[in-house]
Amino acid sequence: MLYGVSANKSSFHPVEFVQGFNLIIAERTDTSSKKDTTNGLGKTTLIEIIDFCLGSTGTRLRIDPLRDWSFSLDMEVAGNRVKATRSINAPGRIVVEGRTYGWIEQPDVDEETGESFLSLAKWKQVLGWALFDVPLFEDTHKYKPSYRSLISYFIRTGLAAYLDPFRHYRHQHTWDMQLNVAFLLGLNWEYAAKWQELKDQELALKALDQAIETGAVEEELGSIGSLEAESIRLENQVEIEQDALVHFKVLPQYEKVEQEADQMTANIHRLTNQNVIDRHLLRRYNESITTEEPPSDGTIEELYEETGLIFPDDVRKTLLEAKEFHSRIIENRKSFLETEIGRLEGQIQDRQQHIAELVLARASSLEILQQHGALQEMTKLQEKHEETKGYLERIRARIAEIKNITSRKREVKTARTELAKIAERDHEERRDSWAIPVRMFDENSQALYRTPGRLIIDITDTGYKYDVQIERSDSEGIGKMKIFCFDLTTTEFMNEQKKGIDFLVHDSILYDGVDSRQRALALERAAEVSERLGTQYICTLNADMIPRDEFTPGFNVDDFIRLRLTDLDPTGSLLGFQFETPAG
Repeated sequence: MLYGVSANKSSFHPVEFVQGFNLIIAERTDTSSKKDTTNGLGKTTLIEIIDFCLGSTGTRLRIDPLRDWSFSLDMEVAGNRVKATRSINAPGRIVVEGRTYGWIEQPDVDEETGESFLSLAKWKQVLGWALFDVPLFEDTHKYKPSYRSLISYFIRTGLAAYLDPFRHYRHQHTWDMQLNVAFLLGLNWEYAAKWQELKDQELALKALDQAIETGAVEEELGSIGSLEAESIRLENQVEIEQDALVHFKVLPQYEKVEQEADQMTANIHRLTNQNVIDRHLLRRYNESITTEEPPSDGTIEELYEETGLIFPDDVRKTLLEAKEFHSRIIENRKSFLETEIGRLEGQIQDRQQHIAELVLARASSLEILQQHGALQEMTKLQEKHEETKGYLERIRARIAEIKNITSRKREVKTARTELAKIAERDHEERRDSWAIPVRMFDENSQALYRTPGRLIIDITDTGYKYDVQIERSDSEGIGKMKIFCFDLTTTEFMNEQKKGIDFLVHDSILYDGVDSRQRALALERAAEVSERLGTQYICTLNADMIPRDEFTPGFNVDDFIRLRLTDLDPTGSLLGFQFETPAG
């Protein structure tokens, strides 16, 4: 039971709750202008404050304008009425005033202030135990009911919380939804946990499979067929390397013989290059001897006569001497060329002989090198052999792993099918239990519509599947009334199961877009159920959303109003001033 909300600032408008129906309204005053609005007066903020005191992160409250604020929630926890205070600037500490008899966690005492307090983690542990009887789990339970997830079905905050009856925020994990709703409806939540564990195994196997197929795993080739082919190739390579090692002969002077062979090769190349140069020069000398001839007699005279000149006798004598001199030069050049040709031919022949000797000597060295090897070469061959064997072992290990993955996939698939069978049997055995919330949903929906709706619980290979059906459910208003009926149903069922949770809190978001007749029927139904069961229904509304003309005669909505917020000035808002809250 929630008794009230207060704060450490005098501008705050405290609110007190009673058993049954509690309404907080925001209304426009007669003096407000058209530009004034009832939005931003603190309806949603009040719900967020309650949720903050119940252990939420309070993200939208943890802003600079509220940094010095503390909020208190007066409530009953496991038969003890306490006041729990949580401050914005120290959200990890909950100050507790009142008796805490029988709690699973007892508050510590601050030696300086004398205050009794719990850490946030312990406070949530206490609330989970007191409101839902959530057991204390060992760390071995990876997936288990969560107090914060469970309480979020009874105090929905944010737009996304009013989109789906089974989800209280947009990105809620499927397993979280399946498991916690199963807990609320009296199903075996442990099956939902096992389904998720199997899904985790499937995802892990799938990820590893994809990594191998794409080669993302180091040194892997992909499919098992590729790995088998590589294994066969490596087995053959190991045999070849092993045979080479068995027949390997070590030559102590290997490096010296290798250097000598390299030097002989260099000398052969050098001598061959010199012969190429000399042969080219020899060819030019032979061409010069063949083509060079002395000039014929009278050539010069004929040339001058053709130009019309007549040589005197003394000039003719000079020309004769010139011809004789030129003939001697040609003879001398020819003699020089013949000498050079002989020398070059001799050099070429000597080099050829030397090259032949070097080729024979090198061949002998290469034959030795082919038949023997250096010690370091044998060491490298051994290292390469060990590397090949290691790679082969890794390939064999990967083949075994892939085969194991395939086997594990079959096992997981079989386990999932078997789990579905067990869950189906358990579901049938628990029929009397889960039939209660199904009937309750039927009654709650029939209170709003002529045709009753249906709360559907199915079991598939992937886990529990939930749905609610009401005729014309494609309408936004009817969609939100699905949430209303489901939440009211879980509140009733928790009361039936003697759980500690006995309140349900709704924001005005739930009633946006809902037909005024259904809005009136929903408020009346919430009032009737909460009064009959001794529980609480708390909701916020804008005054102009109250369907006063649609209520049943005798139902006076004003009797349930616990707080009025106005837009006359900022002091009429919940906090006594207005501020911008973060989006979301």
